[in-house]
Amino acid sequence: MQNQITKQVLESLKKNPRLVARYIDHTEVSPNSTAKDVEKLCAEAKKYNFYSVMVLPYYAPLAKKSLKDAEIKIGAVIGFPFGVQCTKAKIAEMEKAYPFVDEFDVVINRPALKNKDYNFILKELKMLVRQKREKILKVIIESPELTENEIAKASELVLASDADFVKTAVGLRGPAKIKHIQIMKKIVGNKIKIKASGGIKNFELALAFLEAGASRIGTSHGIKIVRSKVKKGEGYFFE
Repeated sequence: MQNQITKQVLESLKKNPRLVARYIDHTEVSPNSTAKDVEKLCAEAKKYNFYSVMVLPYYAPLAKKSLKDAEIKIGAVIGFPFGVQCTKAKIAEMEKAYPFVDEFDVVINRPALKNKDYNFILKELKMLVRQKREKILKVIIESPELTENEIAKASELVLASDADFVKTAVGLRGPAKIKHIQIMKKIVGNKIKIKASGGIKNFELALAFLEAGASRIGTSHGIKIVRSKVKKGEGYFFE
């Protein structure tokens, strides 16, 4: 798994936006996505050297086939997009996708969070952490729909569960904010990592999230981000 991003790495990214690709989960999780969409996603990931592709569990076998022999990770969303499935259903999704993926992005049980049923949430997350075994598990808390106190509490629960990442959002209900990352970082420090996702559409914003403490960016706009160019004295522009 990637290390925390250092100031030295950030300076390198500022000079060469294409290096940001190694911190991007190139994403296609639309319920209307087709096999051709996923094959295209994987081809783009190979071309631009994204860290991973993120797909629906249904497409995990196709992603595995499309990325054969490529050094690109595969992730699947679990309990997508609202986290309302029962724990056994989430575990079943993980088991089905397990042979094909390296990472799981699991949506926290949002009704339980809103009802402050923290014992339920922690118990479920710990079960999912056991289920992921040696693979990576990120927990999506859907920060755009939470108060600052709820973001902090959700981050505490994710940290206590021994998950690998706390993640902002699924990207369907409003953008994540830099403030969300700052709250998360205050809670988790360097004990676990942070993934920023939701409305990240350009290089400047991706860099700002990484500077704020994220270690990974989830976006369907990865190509636009890494194709940013640096023009001396004039900042960034897009092809």
